[in-house]
Amino acid sequence: MKLALASLWLLIGGAITGALYWGFLITPVSTILALITSALLAIVVLAVLGTVVNGAIDIVSRGFSLAGLRHAFASSAAVIPAGLVVLALWAITNMGEVSVAQYNGQINAWFIARFGWDDVSWLFTAIRYLAMWLRWVISGLLAVSLMAAVLNAGWSALAGASWMSRAIRPRAVAVATLAFVTLIELPWIYLVPWRPESLPATAVEMVFIVSKLSLAAILAAVGSALLIREASALGPSASVPPSGVSEPQTNASLQP
Repeated sequence: MKLALASLWLLIGGAITGALYWGFLITPVSTILALITSALLAIVVLAVLGTVVNGAIDIVSRGFSLAGLRHAFASSAAVIPAGLVVLALWAITNMGEVSVAQYNGQINAWFIARFGWDDVSWLFTAIRYLAMWLRWVISGLLAVSLMAAVLNAGWSALAGASWMSRAIRPRAVAVATLAFVTLIELPWIYLVPWRPESLPATAVEMVFIVSKLSLAAILAAVGSALLIREASALGPSASVPPSGVSEPQTNASLQP
C-alpha cells in the first residue's frame, strides 16, 4: 500500500514539477523582470522537487500523513546537496567516457599487442553501460539516501557516512538496478516509440499514444518509488519517530 501511494505521489508530483520546469524553460530572460521571474521559478521548481522526493521518502517509510508532508516541505532544501552529488557523479562519468574515447586507438592497440584481439567493441559497450548505471542508478540512490538522512535526522546527518553506506547496500543496488532496467529504461526504449503499422491515423492513434505514455509514466513512477524505498530504508537498529514529531520523554529516559 505504501509503495502504491508513493508511486501515485511521484506521478502527480512529477507532472507538477515537469510543468513548472517547462514554464522555467520558456520564460525569457531579456529583461530584469523576466530574469527575476525565471530565478523565482527555478527556486519553486527546486522546492517542489525536494518536497516530492521527501514526501515519497516519508510515505514509503511511514505512510501518508499531513504532518509528514509538512516536514517534507520544510526539509526540501536537501534537494540542493543531493543535486550536487548527482552532478558530481555525472561529471566524473562523462570525463571517464571522454578519456576512453580519446584513447580508443591506444586501447585497441594494447589489446591487439597483448592478447591478439582485434575487436574489443564489447569493452567500450560495457564502459558505456557502466557509466549509464552510475549516472542513473547509483547517483539516484546516493541522492535519495542523502535526502532521507536530512529528513530523518537533520542536516547534521550529512557529516556522517551512513547515508552513503545505506545507498550502496547490495540489496539496494540490486533492487534499484532491476527497477530501473525493467520499469524505466526498457519501457523508454521499446514502449514509448512503439507504434503498430496497422494503427489508423485517426482519433484512435491519439488514444493509443496517450495510453502508452501514461503506462510508461506509471511504470517509471513505480520504479522510482522502489529506488526511493531502498535508498531510504532504515537499518534494523534504527528508529526514527514520525516526521515532525519528537519522541516523548518518559521518567525512565530522564534517569541518569
